Amino acid sequence: PEANFANDLKADSLDTVELVMALEEEFDIEIPDEAAEKIATVKAAVEYISEKVEATA
Repeated sequence: PEANFANDLKADSLDTVELVMALEEEFDIEIPDEAAEKIATVKAAVEYISEKVEATA
């Protein structure tokens, strides 16, 4: 869960953009650029998505 997208998973900026787009589509949420920049780890992504999904439920 603490894996860092850039350092541990070797994701570059394009990978990050594609990941954010995939998460938005999969969970039917919008992730603002400011929030996307703060999602650096798998854990942060899960927590952010959980909060957004719960807020729209």
